[in-house]
Amino acid sequence: FWATIERHILIFTRSIYQIRWKFIVFHYLPLSIATLYTPIFYGYVIFIYNCTNNWDYYELLCTSPCFYQNKILGSIDWLMNIIIPAFSIVLVNLILIIRVTCRSVSVRITIQRKKKNRKMTVQLLVVSSLFLIFWLPIAITGLIQQYFSPTFLIDIQFNIFFYLIYLIQLFLPFVCLISLPELKKEIRVKLHKWRRRNLIIDGASLQMATIG
Repeated sequence: FWATIERHILIFTRSIYQIRWKFIVFHYLPLSIATLYTPIFYGYVIFIYNCTNNWDYYELLCTSPCFYQNKILGSIDWLMNIIIPAFSIVLVNLILIIRVTCRSVSVRITIQRKKKNRKMTVQLLVVSSLFLIFWLPIAITGLIQQYFSPTFLIDIQFNIFFYLIYLIQLFLPFVCLISLPELKKEIRVKLHKWRRRNLIIDGASLQMATIG
């Protein structure tokens, strides 16, 4: 999530990173907080918070952890740790696209810069779409279960929606390939060399077999 926000800083106010204390505050401090927050929070709710888990071993996910029975802890985990970061990434990326587009219109920029902005816009749109498509079903059902009906679409959520979010990591490398043509060119060159080497080896093996 912070990487999305930091992208704004790198594009529009990069000069603040030239000042050491600002670099520490806006780069290292958020990363340190994010790194420490996760083990502290889940270490407390899993190992210290007093509750008993009732696992159902016939279910794919064995039901949810017992701390979700506490409305406050469940809301903090679901909203602060899952929903808000996921949809903030979408919102911040869309804001960045708008800012870059407005800047491109108002300020004269080179053709090369326009191409870079176009690549970044495509990449951000695809990333935002991935998060929106795969997180929206589980977000809506989770909020309804947390505050209104605990069993709302629970079978579909456990069997389908919980696995959709893992597709984001599977598709992200292809997003990078779309937005980085130089990477595609490098991969194409390496594949061509690999195929050529295999053809040479196969040809040599065939020649030796014929001689033998």
